[in-house]
Amino acid sequence: MSEIHCQPNLICADSEEISGMYRFIHSADWQLGARFSQFGARAEALRHARLNTLCRTLSLARQHAADAVLIAGDLFEDNQISDSLVLSVIDVFREFPELPIYILPGNHDPHTGPDCVWQRKAFLALAPAALGNVHVIREAGVISLGPDACLIASPLHQKRSTNDPSLKLVDLAATLPADTIKIGMTHGSLAIESKHKPDDFPIALNAATRAGLDYLAIGHWHNWLADIDGGRIVMPGTPEPDRFSNDDSGNVALVEIASSGQLPRVQKLHVATLAWRELEYDFSLAAATPDVVASVPAAVTPDAAPAAKPDAARATFSASLSTLSPQAATTILRIVMKGAASPSTLAETRVWLETACSPFLASQIVDATTLSLTAAEISDLQSRHPILAQVLADIDRLETLATGAAVPLAQPLQPTTPALAQQPDQTFVSAVAVSPSVPPSLPLPAQPLSLTEVQNILSASKIELAQLTPAFFARLRQTLFQNLQDVTR
Repeated sequence: MSEIHCQPNLICADSEEISGMYRFIHSADWQLGARFSQFGARAEALRHARLNTLCRTLSLARQHAADAVLIAGDLFEDNQISDSLVLSVIDVFREFPELPIYILPGNHDPHTGPDCVWQRKAFLALAPAALGNVHVIREAGVISLGPDACLIASPLHQKRSTNDPSLKLVDLAATLPADTIKIGMTHGSLAIESKHKPDDFPIALNAATRAGLDYLAIGHWHNWLADIDGGRIVMPGTPEPDRFSNDDSGNVALVEIASSGQLPRVQKLHVATLAWRELEYDFSLAAATPDVVASVPAAVTPDAAPAAKPDAARATFSASLSTLSPQAATTILRIVMKGAASPSTLAETRVWLETACSPFLASQIVDATTLSLTAAEISDLQSRHPILAQVLADIDRLETLATGAAVPLAQPLQPTTPALAQQPDQTFVSAVAVSPSVPPSLPLPAQPLSLTEVQNILSASKIELAQLTPAFFARLRQTLFQNLQDVTR
């Protein structure tokens, strides 16, 4: 592992000293040790970035003169992480001996007993004389944060539960003096209708006021979520993004509470090392106009690209890619290919994209295209695989019947085996009755069939109409053609 550098000289707003005010950093969901197996050999760079972000966050706490750092669950990916990672994290904490750090076990790293990460020798050895600033909260209880503030915490001891972990805070907070700043900390999902699972530690939306807390620090979801319970509950999200769908992650909360009963002042601080970005490569774009092609920077055109001018899809993608290129070393990129493309065009484009994305820290290419066959490919398919060719034609006709959308291939498939047009065969999802090879006495209607007519056609094949969406047909074509490629390779 390369060396981790903590930066103590970050530039930030001045922290005003106010008597009686309690100031702290609230973070959660670090999931140090995440595998990122989808990125292969580059996964280690993503894991290392999370340690750098931890250093950056502690440096910010120092710069803002924070009284404490709260980690509201899931510091680690799971209880099976390596001892070497545990030691690396403790080494980071050692660089900030003046910062009290309070760590709560979450659902990824619950305090389950002797085999959990919190019972490793490295953590058990954190006696006050060794590393007195790090406190692992293994049981629910109250911790004094000084003369004016207390931390009331409820850690997790299992991976799933239908119980609200914040309920334990009610009785604990009731024992404290009224003029004490009461800061709660637990881990779980907010009990927002249709946005949480019943067994995912549902936390009531009024959990802070219910327990008489000035602030409730929680973790679990990976995007920033504040302004809950009148601004007293905050979910900061993961400080280092871990997926493309997290569009409001990479932050920690800087919290200031002037006195008991006062609303907390919460500031979002962006700390992420890496950025996760998604671009589209759209095959449906028409041929490039001269001005579009001319705008493509040479720096993003791979050597493997053909000498001919790129089409609009390639030109548009290259222009978008050029805006991300300056941050390539810290960007994880996902390319979604969409639109219709022939197998040969798809394969050529994938090679081109892999070369174009090689400067980035890590990249993924997702194929969301639909099948498009050229006249030559259709002819070849008919000659070598007439049965599959007929099935693809039947799928087109079936989609027209089910959705009313006209979705022909590049050119109509002609019947190659007369017997298929003469004898109904349930092997082909009962679609021979609506095949392009049906006799003229049964033409395809100009208007979409009624719901009853479509259901009657599908009933013999035991196909549910609700399944027959455009996405279903796209996946079906892709599966058929992928299987064909695997067989003929």
